[in-house]
Amino acid sequence: MATALRWGLLATGNIAHAFAAGIKESRTGTLEASASRSLEKSATFAEKWGGRALEGYEALLADPNVDAVYISTPHHLHAEWTIKAAEAGKHILCEKPFTLNAKEAEEALAAVKANGVFFMEAFMYRCAPQTRKLVELLEAKAIGDVQHVNAEFAFAAGKSWENFRTDGNVGGGGLMDVGSYAVSISRLAFGKEPTEAHYAYVGENYDESGQGLLKFSGGRSAVIGCGVHVQMRNDAMIYGSTGRIHISDPWKSSDSKLTLFKNGSEPEVFEFPLTGPQLYAAEADAVADFLEAKECPYVSWEDTLQQMRTLDRLRASAGYKFGVEK
Repeated sequence: MATALRWGLLATGNIAHAFAAGIKESRTGTLEASASRSLEKSATFAEKWGGRALEGYEALLADPNVDAVYISTPHHLHAEWTIKAAEAGKHILCEKPFTLNAKEAEEALAAVKANGVFFMEAFMYRCAPQTRKLVELLEAKAIGDVQHVNAEFAFAAGKSWENFRTDGNVGGGGLMDVGSYAVSISRLAFGKEPTEAHYAYVGENYDESGQGLLKFSGGRSAVIGCGVHVQMRNDAMIYGSTGRIHISDPWKSSDSKLTLFKNGSEPEVFEFPLTGPQLYAAEADAVADFLEAKECPYVSWEDTLQQMRTLDRLRASAGYKFGVEK
């Protein structure tokens, strides 16, 4: 049974605006408060979305009227504030990538477990009906055994774009920001972890664009593409022994189609259109639906740990370290 949740937003950047819109569309959540480093930013955010404006993240965690927090700080701050939120007894939805590396993820999840709170990494696409249908088809062996996956997610920001996503010192770059989605769906499709991981990228301070190869047992593989300064198809194709599945937009699903191609049969098209707010509402409701279990099966704690380990292996293959790791 779903639990009504009073949300607090820890940071008020662009993605927080998207989640605030989702809370308004959700069946379980209300926006209780938002916090930024400055009261002025919080007040501007609250004027648009409602809830109380607080100055400083500590004030949000100390607020007894906040049940759950949505952490949308830059990547390198996720571990710190997940630990502090857990210690404050708050349930946690943390933006992806969860942390900078697997070691941080292990430490943060240990705090989550020790304090008995809910945690989920915010891969909103995993909560969408389109993805749930994909899982259903794969489990039913609709295309036989998965053999190969091609997945891409990238966007072409200008080279002058100033954002933490273009700062390799704090975890910026294509792989961690959008490439993590392609890694996630590849692992989801196989239902196993890769035996090898290789990554090649263009860029100096950060990976402006890159391609990765994940090898799985039995000679199977996934090829991923990502970037913050390149335009790609932003789709996914899953090839099986008896057919294939194409998802035209697996990440946002607003105009997406999931098409099942079975050998010898006419294509079957599934459509689950969601607006942006509805997509984030599904994520907020997933937290409420599985609150008592402390984790959501769509993105379990183990899934998050294995995701971070795979990202570590991809970066290690390319000799790519973040400045704060060196």
